[in-house]
Amino acid sequence: METLLINTKNSSNAKFILELVKKLGEEGRILSAEQQEDYFLGAMILNEKTGEKVSRNEVFEKLNKK
Repeated sequence: METLLINTKNSSNAKFILELVKKLGEEGRILSAEQQEDYFLGAMILNEKTGEKVSRNEVFEKLNKK
């Protein structure tokens, strides 16, 4: 399965593209602003994941320095 993200300038374009996608027999949906934020935050987390374990105190120390 492949995923395609398209940013449109207005909602009517988004609806038109979604209609075309469905006519082609594919699946699609329009994401809310909150869903978009969640998706990209998750992608950033996965991209930065190192597998290293750190303590809670280390995390809070780094956060407090900012």
